[in-house]
Amino acid sequence: MANKQDENVELIDEEVITLYDENNNPVDFDEVAVVEYMGEFYALLQPIEPMEGLGEDEAIIFKVVQKDDETDEFEPVTDESILDAVFNEYLKAEAELEDGCDCCGHDCDCDCDCDHDCDGEHDCDCGHGHCGGHGKAE
Repeated sequence: MANKQDENVELIDEEVITLYDENNNPVDFDEVAVVEYMGEFYALLQPIEPMEGLGEDEAIIFKVVQKDDETDEFEPVTDESILDAVFNEYLKAEAELEDGCDCCGHDCDCDCDCDHDCDGEHDCDCGHGHCGGHGKAE
């Protein structure tokens, strides 16, 4: 399947990134997406093999730092506000590109008031009920 992209997010299929742990052991990750946020690029990486402390459907967000034309370094992101903002951009792009509706996740022509920075405590104007955070109607 081809990559899907919106303005700030590229959803990626079938790209494996190998990083090395503190003992210099290789760890393979599926690259889920690359998000541009505030002029920086961030990669959402999901471990191929189970990783302690990380759920099966969870990903790790790394800042991508270009060292030269052929080399990128991946730095773990620890700032919670950046983690939240990057993940919210990813969720927004995923909903827009896969579900057809950019605010509630339904295939409709609604005009919801969700700004995707919400806490999910509002009603979706499309008539599909309460949005459960970041535009997904429940």
